[in-house]
Order: sequence, then C-alpha cells, then structure tokens
Amino acid sequence: MSHFDLRRANLNYLIVFEILMAERHVGRAALRLGLTQSAVSHALGRLRETLNDPLFVRHPKGVEPTPRAMALAPRISQVLADASDILADPTQFDATRVHAFKIGATDGAINAVLIPLMAKLRREAPAISISVLPTGRDDVVPAIDRMEIDLAITVSSATIARLERSPITTLEFVAIVRRDHPCLSVPMTLETFAALPHIVVAPHGYTGEPIDEAFAAAGLKRNIVVVEPHYLAAPLMVARTDMVAIVDRTLANLFVDTQGLALFDPPVKPPRTTLDILISKARVTEPPLVWLQAQIRSLYPAN
Repeated sequence: MSHFDLRRANLNYLIVFEILMAERHVGRAALRLGLTQSAVSHALGRLRETLNDPLFVRHPKGVEPTPRAMALAPRISQVLADASDILADPTQFDATRVHAFKIGATDGAINAVLIPLMAKLRREAPAISISVLPTGRDDVVPAIDRMEIDLAITVSSATIARLERSPITTLEFVAIVRRDHPCLSVPMTLETFAALPHIVVAPHGYTGEPIDEAFAAAGLKRNIVVVEPHYLAAPLMVARTDMVAIVDRTLANLFVDTQGLALFDPPVKPPRTTLDILISKARVTEPPLVWLQAQIRSLYPAN
C-alpha cells in the first residue's frame, strides 16, 4: 500500500470537505467557514487534485457529492474528530460530546444517586450515557481494579490505599406502611413496632442488623416475614400488604404518592449511613471522571 506524504496535507481542506458535505452549496459553506467562495473553491480544487476525484459536482441547487466523496465522508469526519481530541485541552471535558460512563452501584445507590443523576444529565448533558453494573461489597473493588467500572457508588466502609473515597450524602432511614394501615391509629411503641410483619432488605443475606440489638436489649425480636435483596421492591410489597419496611427516606419519598404510602420515624432507627464515591487514585484526575464526580456531588450540595 502506498502512503501519502502528510507534509503536503492541509487539515483545513478536510474541514472544507466536511462543511461542503453538510451544506451541499459552496456559498453556504463559505458563510459557515468565514471564507470567501473563491477560497472554498481553491481548497476544493486542491482536494480534487490530491484525491484524484471531482468530489463535488454542480447541481441545480448547489453541488452533489460523488460516490468517492460519500465513501470518504465518515472517515474524514472521524479524522477531524480524532484530531480535535488530540489537540484539545487535556484538563477539560466536553460534556456536549458523546461519552459513556460505567458506574458500579447497589440497588439503594441507584435510587439515591442514579435516578436524580440521569434526570440531571438528560436536561444538561444529553449526549452522556451511563451503564450501571450491579456491584456488592465483595466485587466492587475488583471491578474498579479491572476497569470494568469508572467508579462506584457504595456504602462500604473498607479503607484501601489505592482507592479514593469521598462522601456524597448521608442516608436517613424511615419506616413505611400503606397509608390506611391500622398501626397508624395506635401509639407506635417499641413492642408494637416489633410485632408488625417486617420486610428486611438484605442484598448480601440477612445476618442481623444494628436495630435488632435495640430490640434484643428490650427483650424483643422483630417479626421478620420477608428477607429480600432489592430496595426498590420493598415499597411495592408494603403498598399491597400489612407489612412494614425500613428504607432510606429518598426511596420512600419516590413511592409515597404513587403507591399510597405513609412514612413515620420508627421507635428505633438504624444508624445513618454515608453513601460514597469510590474511585481508583490512578484515575481520579481524569477530566471525564472529574466532571462526573462533580455532577454526582451537585445532587447533594449541602454535603
């Protein structure tokens, strides 16, 4: 395969080609480029000579690309895009361009962060897409190490030297029942609350929770009737049964109207949990990830 001497190339000619391909009119192309029509014609002439093809032929409404030009168009667009990336300021991230992020998250993190994040991105950066990989406490670090995800949203408290952890928000927990539940008409004592049929959300299996210690100290035990792994399922089950669940207030607020739920502070509450961004220290200054972290933190500016 023969190779073209790039020292003879002029990148501006390819820009003229791309604009002509879009406008199909020399005059309109000249206006977009801020050039005279003769300058555009000169650039086109040089391209024709270099590529040994007319590229654009006269048409009653302007010009039409030749088959050779049609074949070259996507390749030239890619060359220009690559050149723009190479020459761009490496400290900046252009959120108007297509970019796909991979985020590791639990069910609860999806509710607390991913739902409001996607609402924000669809308004402000619609070219950005997010792929979510379900990650638990055992697989989140390997997923970051293998670059299967760009960052994780997690409640894990483990400290790992090669990873950086930064807080997003603190989760506050409330109890939810259906709006017409009989328990709402009686005093909610610890005994009454323990006797209610409980849903426990345990993504990694139930081995006891801190609030169970409070029940045990009072000589009580929760009436647990369902243990299931998905936070988003709990409000739906509560709405259709006589069960109660303790969930993050953000999740409860999502369903309180659509599912007819009532919220109340239980007589004993789990300790507040901090939701964090977990990311490799080697990647923490990458412009796309700096931008993404800023978008996530902006959801909870008070934190």
